[in-house]
Amino acid sequence: MIHSSGRSLALACAAASVAAALPARAQDNAQDVAALRGEVADLKATVEALKAEIAAMRQVPSASSSSPPPEAQAQAYAAPASRTPAAPPETPAAPPAPPANAQVASAAGSLGVTASPLPGRDTIGDRITGASRPDNQSPPNDPDLKGFIQIPGTETAVRIGGFAKVDLIYDPRFVGDRDEFAVPAIPFGSKARNRADVSARATRFSLEIRRPSSLGNLRFYVENDFYGDGTDYSFHLNHAYGQVGNTYGGYGYSALVDADALPDTLDNWGPGGAIFLRTASVRQSFKVARNTHLTLSLEQPDTDLLLADNQTGAETMPDVVLVGRYEDAKGHLQIGGVVRRIGYRSEDGGTKDDALGFALSASGSFSLDDANALSAGALWGKGAAHYVNDINGLGLDAAFRSDGSLRLVEHTGGYGAYTHNWSSAFRTNLVAGILGVSDGGLLPGDAFSESRYGALNLIWSPVSSFSVGIEGLYGRLKRQDGSTRDASRIQASVKYDFVR
Repeated sequence: MIHSSGRSLALACAAASVAAALPARAQDNAQDVAALRGEVADLKATVEALKAEIAAMRQVPSASSSSPPPEAQAQAYAAPASRTPAAPPETPAAPPAPPANAQVASAAGSLGVTASPLPGRDTIGDRITGASRPDNQSPPNDPDLKGFIQIPGTETAVRIGGFAKVDLIYDPRFVGDRDEFAVPAIPFGSKARNRADVSARATRFSLEIRRPSSLGNLRFYVENDFYGDGTDYSFHLNHAYGQVGNTYGGYGYSALVDADALPDTLDNWGPGGAIFLRTASVRQSFKVARNTHLTLSLEQPDTDLLLADNQTGAETMPDVVLVGRYEDAKGHLQIGGVVRRIGYRSEDGGTKDDALGFALSASGSFSLDDANALSAGALWGKGAAHYVNDINGLGLDAAFRSDGSLRLVEHTGGYGAYTHNWSSAFRTNLVAGILGVSDGGLLPGDAFSESRYGALNLIWSPVSSFSVGIEGLYGRLKRQDGSTRDASRIQASVKYDFVR
């Protein structure tokens, strides 16, 4: 290649010298002019031959290949016009596309993690990421498992996640809970004045570890927010569990909770008629058909009663939860139930009682099209207030008869949510929910009887890691004596995801 370039330069210089001398010779003798033109024509032919040689050398597959043999070079000079350019190398065939039912999360392909078949969905409160899933699938709000870092020399990948979220809150009349729109907290007494607040307690931090194993994909997940006891920014645990394949153990959502059906609200409380509980449990899921799983869970028992000072709750068996779930590209359906033994004992050895509580729930989501989606949930039970959003912790598993025996409190509720995507960046959610309890007249007059919840919002997410929203909230609380109070709230939120 260097030899050919030097010869090309010499010939080019000779051509330039001849061209410069052409005007002077043309004035002296017309015959000389004709001769010089012939020489120029010969030089042009030589240059064309050099060009053909250089083009042929550029078509050599590898830079390390040996130069063409002298015979080939001679042919290039002798008949440059007859050379046929070499055909370009063939483009390697594209690898075959994977089957539609074998989608693999791109950022975690080495982990063998499959993506959830559910349609993609974002929620500003993000109840989805922390939920356990069959075979440790990646969630519908993060099918690619973004942000995982492979630990060198291992098959383990780690991600530090979460988000920073600040809520700006204004209550025309104080709701009773500064940070969340909890309808049961609406005060009665004297008329509450308006109140404003700015809170960042919903900020969340998580650590997630994944790796393949001979027993199935392994996932370890820890998450916290900063609600603490409601008075400061202390640590509050949301999840701390491990899952290998379809075997789960630790602290997190009850198996009865359907995180994928919970509505997309700025408020972190949500409708009262939803099943929502975090608890310690051990569970096993079984695949019974394509995209269909059955889960059996043993969960921490916790009797929820209005006990006297000399009484304590007494549980003789873990709560038993059974859930069936079907998923596809349009949405999902989940049906579940819980059976639990609740009871109490008096410290002086006097009255005591036990009762068998239960609850049934159904929930799901459905994507109407690319712009519209629905989600809903319903519940009914007796003695399982422990699992219900608005009444967990209010002592409403059962009421006491005059002889000290327990009468299970019945609870019925539900909610619905509609999502409309105005564009890829703007979406609106409309949410409504109701919950009621019936005790046969045994609860005190100031005890919970019914709650209603409504929310309407507009959320702007110009990029996946940043969201801004505004929301109007309405709630109505009714007590056993028939008295009612309502409250409203305007909330604006700004959220930035660490990894998205």
